[in-house]
Amino acid sequence: MIGFGFMDNLVMISAGEAIDQTFGVALGISTMTAAGFGQCFSDVAGNLSGGMVDAACTKLNLPHHGLTENQLDMKISRIYRIAGACVGVVTGCLLGMSCLMFMDTDAADRARRAKELKSIFNHVMTEGKTLFQAERSSLFMLDEEKNELWSQVATGTEGIIKVKADVGIVGACVKSGELINITDAYEDKRFFAGVDKETEFRTKSILAIPVKDDEGKIIGAIQMINKQSKDDGSDSAFTADDEKLVKMMAAHVKSFIRIVG
Repeated sequence: MIGFGFMDNLVMISAGEAIDQTFGVALGISTMTAAGFGQCFSDVAGNLSGGMVDAACTKLNLPHHGLTENQLDMKISRIYRIAGACVGVVTGCLLGMSCLMFMDTDAADRARRAKELKSIFNHVMTEGKTLFQAERSSLFMLDEEKNELWSQVATGTEGIIKVKADVGIVGACVKSGELINITDAYEDKRFFAGVDKETEFRTKSILAIPVKDDEGKIIGAIQMINKQSKDDGSDSAFTADDEKLVKMMAAHVKSFIRIVG
């Protein structure tokens, strides 16, 4: 029974985790549903491998109980047989769970959350660029452990952007917890020109605001770059109306983050 319990749990956990990290993330299947599919695989594997387990146990040449049919039919024998089977199954299941020590059990949740966040933020930041008439818009999330601000969502860029949490206008915004609106980035001492040099981009006006959770803790920041005139697309400056609008956007982003956990 130890062998059956071990194989049952090992297959269920391995198959369920694989389904959760692939189809679960891609199709939005819940972790419990993935576990159910894993159990199906485990049941099928149990039926197919039952003979293999019996054969393996036979090769161990374990001593026979030596009891007669009448003795096996006694109440005390049935009690010990059932108790032994239960202990064996539980022991096998616990051994089968040892595979959890080698698995990243949070990987699927992180991937699912990242997909939801990216979908929501892509929509917010694309709309933000249009609403603010900005050349670029980005949403930075704060990684306190690494002291970094990172973004997968920045219009006009590709890949992940990473900057130190205390560098640049967005860093100053996160540090102070206040909205920042500047018309000429290169005239502000807080501005970090390193990103412009790497991307061959010229930053002019910037509007940045911190994103806070329900407890008021800063978890990121929204940044709009280079306000452009609606009439001819020339360089302009972010207005008081833009400041009101970006505050509303920060509140919406906070709500989205709360929903996706």
